[in-house]
Amino acid sequence: MKQKLELTGRELQIAKECCKGKTSQVIADEFGISKRTVENHKLAIYHKLGIKSNIEMINKLCNIKIAYS
Repeated sequence: MKQKLELTGRELQIAKECCKGKTSQVIADEFGISKRTVENHKLAIYHKLGIKSNIEMINKLCNIKIAYS
């Protein structure tokens, strides 16, 4: 069963980087944005996916095969 994600392009980019084990600060540096902006995107992702942590996000994304696409 495929689940459709309603993430923005930037949220999807950040989610993929989190799945690679990168910290918010590393992601921020790579994208040229603030750490707080990354964390705000992560909070939006958590809300949309109905989760509360990075671990849950990684597990959910891997289960729907988006993390490494």
